[in-house]
Amino acid sequence: MTAIANATNPEPPEDRGILCPKCGCGHFRVIYTRKAARGRLVRRRECRHCGRRVTTTEQLLGAVSTPSDDRDRSAE
Repeated sequence: MTAIANATNPEPPEDRGILCPKCGCGHFRVIYTRKAARGRLVRRRECRHCGRRVTTTEQLLGAVSTPSDDRDRSAE
């Protein structure tokens, strides 16, 4: 995947995701997910093209926050 920078988007997007080590495809389906130590997730994935299975480990990088409803209501 090659991205070209243009006037509306000066920086090319970073490459994201995983590629199959066998065929290079980026399309996977999750077979199962389980919790691991220290809040991590372990996912077993299967390539939709060739069927190769890979294991990925995911970890939350920061705290997830939701926007609060504490807006300035004086304008109402």
